Amino acid sequence: MKTLEIDGIKVRIQIWDTAGQERYQTITKQYYRRAQGIFLVYDITSERSFQHIMKWASDVDEYAPNKVQKILIGNKSDEEQKRQVPKMQGDKLAKTYGMDFFETSACTNYNIKESFTRLTELVLQANRKDLDGLRVSINEDLGIANLEDEEGQSDSTANTPKSCWC
Repeated sequence: MKTLEIDGIKVRIQIWDTAGQERYQTITKQYYRRAQGIFLVYDITSERSFQHIMKWASDVDEYAPNKVQKILIGNKSDEEQKRQVPKMQGDKLAKTYGMDFFETSACTNYNIKESFTRLTELVLQANRKDLDGLRVSINEDLGIANLEDEEGQSDSTANTPKSCWC
């Protein structure tokens, strides 16, 4: 669990890490159902890791809700000397799938906060209409409750004598 502040709104996010293990794919399909944002992460020092992204993206398209937001992440940018996947290749794949793209380093913390912030922004934007509708509904409910309280107070003070319960 992590709390981020986006445009003055505190957003609590819950993060699930499937560790990219293909042996867990049957379990991870269950996580897709309620996901609102997904990072597809590959290791820039492993061409094989990059090739698996297309399978993961296919699973996301099949099992995740339509409004799920996705970002492609190339991790281990601190290991440039071992790079097997050019940055341009990651960027091209992200564009193909209509995703944002970040290169990050979990080791040095490079672009970690930025990528989480961006995914949270995308989720908020995708759900903005629902959030605005919820705000209006809550405000209307609160307004009605306040009116009822005010009406109840004015009725009770005008019609009943004050009494002490002590």
